[in-house]
Amino acid sequence: MYFGHTAISTLCLFNFVSFAVADKLLRNRKLGPSNGPPDNGPHGNRPHRNKDEEDDPRRPGGPNLDFGQEADYIVVFKDESSHSSFSQNEMATANCVRHLNFMNGEVIKLPNAQAAQQWAERDDVLFVEKDQEVRKLAEEVPYGINLVEALNIDYVAGSGVKACIIDTGYGRGHPDLPNNNLITGFNPYGSGEWFVDGDGHGTHVAGTMAAVGNNIGVVGVTSKANMPLHIGKGLGDDGFGSNSGVLAAMESCVQSGAKVINMSLGGPDASGAVEEFLTKLENDGTDVLIVAAAGNNGDSSFSFPASYNSPLVMSVAAVESNGDRAGFSQYNNQVDIAAPGVDIKSTVTMNAGRDFGYTSWDGTSMASPHVAGVAALIWSHYPSKSVADVRTALECSAVMPEQYGDDVKNNEVGYGVVNAKNALALLEFSDFSGCPTIAPTMAPTPLDCSEDIIEIIITTDIYPSETAWVLTNSCSNTEVASEDNHPFGEYEYTTKICVPPGGEYFFRITDSFGDGICCSNGQGSYNILYNGESVASGGEFLNEDIKIFGQCGTPPPSPAPQVTATPSVAPTSSHSPSYPPTTTGAPSQVATFSCPSGQVEFSLTLTTDNYPEETKWVIKEGFRWQTGTTLTTESFGTYTSSQTTYTETICIIKNKSHYFRINDKANDGLCCDHGNGEYSIALNGQEPFHSGGNFGKKEQ
Repeated sequence: MYFGHTAISTLCLFNFVSFAVADKLLRNRKLGPSNGPPDNGPHGNRPHRNKDEEDDPRRPGGPNLDFGQEADYIVVFKDESSHSSFSQNEMATANCVRHLNFMNGEVIKLPNAQAAQQWAERDDVLFVEKDQEVRKLAEEVPYGINLVEALNIDYVAGSGVKACIIDTGYGRGHPDLPNNNLITGFNPYGSGEWFVDGDGHGTHVAGTMAAVGNNIGVVGVTSKANMPLHIGKGLGDDGFGSNSGVLAAMESCVQSGAKVINMSLGGPDASGAVEEFLTKLENDGTDVLIVAAAGNNGDSSFSFPASYNSPLVMSVAAVESNGDRAGFSQYNNQVDIAAPGVDIKSTVTMNAGRDFGYTSWDGTSMASPHVAGVAALIWSHYPSKSVADVRTALECSAVMPEQYGDDVKNNEVGYGVVNAKNALALLEFSDFSGCPTIAPTMAPTPLDCSEDIIEIIITTDIYPSETAWVLTNSCSNTEVASEDNHPFGEYEYTTKICVPPGGEYFFRITDSFGDGICCSNGQGSYNILYNGESVASGGEFLNEDIKIFGQCGTPPPSPAPQVTATPSVAPTSSHSPSYPPTTTGAPSQVATFSCPSGQVEFSLTLTTDNYPEETKWVIKEGFRWQTGTTLTTESFGTYTSSQTTYTETICIIKNKSHYFRINDKANDGLCCDHGNGEYSIALNGQEPFHSGGNFGKKEQ
């Protein structure tokens, strides 16, 4: 069975019948004598029309009268003589809107349909009809295409990236779908053709993926160019199929060279044969991504093929336009990603595949082709990338709806809503250092630092959300770094921090449940390296564990160019996050800044409001906030001077993804309730590429 489709067709039929009844009531006007001798007017000896002819909706004006309010009506007179008589004798008193002299007609504003009926019954009038509104035939961009940010990205024609759709068939001949030699197909069953869709479901899926930009109908994810498609008719015209039929269709997709397969179908039971086929594809190194609908039961049950535990399969949940999980969308730990799946307008077939049209349906079936389309779209730009790269780019760049907070991944929407723009950028640089699907097996990115380096390595137990830690410089009594967000269990998190030499540090790790991170519920641990040497480690504790290392020494030398922090106006006490504050009121000089090869200068200019101690910020390396590596941070209480401008500068690795987040403890931002604070960030001393200040709790 497939996942989509509501009873909209029935509603349309009901409306059609209602209009038909209304039209029947309106076609009762006189069009000529109903009795008596033949009409010997200028048209010659013409027999009178009978009632059935008068009610024929094909007659001009037949269905276009109604009992509405004031409106414009087209009145066509029987001949030029009748029209001339009207012009001479009645024009002055009639409310004429437009003259149609070329056809002996006038457009007259009439108070209601009864008045129009009286005009229609005149012997000198041929017919009367309402002057209907006519609209341009414009192409519609379904909201889902905009939500996944696919509209302004071109599919690269000739890239060789082909998509396959396993469904009820394909409406070949639909004016809004590709219809050329780039479309091939296969039907594993004894009856029917792959290019005939007797249900419409497969054609709806195809439209979301690939409806062309041709100024009619709708557009799909890859609308800018015709994408090669292979159609596997794994479901019959009744919407049902068999595992063997679907399996044959999958093999057909692979043999056709498809890199992406969409499967908006499923059932509650896993198939050993399908699992064996997926294992073979994986062992053979086949670069194919299978995108499948999570299911429409609205519960936590599994549906297959979406829930197969294979690196080649992605399970897609459906969300509404506001990012909420659709009520029907199944939720479980196999859900990888989400896409729009409510009120999705796309192409369909009708009348057993003979006619074509458009309609809006709901379902995870409608969500899945958004993801499959985006996968093919970004892959076409980099066809040499692996399926692992493409999948990671999709998941790591997905946008988590705000209502799910700081979740990295959850059972409702997986990693979030697919985003073509983000995924393409991530795939371009292949910077997956902060991505949870790859990060566990990758070494952390080296930190280029000319000062001392503290490295904090935390391995969580099976309850990672209970773990938090903070590192404080005991000499200056300032917080150096902290972390309380560990979304993955039995996962290694690494934070590296550049610090000045000669410091003493206070490390405190806590477990909110009171059983530490080892060994009751997993083999969690922590290890702290100071310039590469282990200075503290552990894991077996109750509520907290505290370690102190290092020694306060003499004041450090002038700051190395990697980190500077100096106010641009003279505050009562100047701020320097990594070094003791200066004792003079004059602003210190900023060191000439020069980043090593392969790095760029990142500058933050921040003006505090009237409550500077409420401001905190952090910059991390990595594409996702939750798994990124902290490079530098300032905690609450660090800034002490109000309405003061500070500049922070560090070197960051070029062509890496970075996150900047700024927080306000009172949830009122830097501006404008309590002063005109603001911030801006720039690279290499150029004009700021982002600025702000009027935010609530945080901005990133």
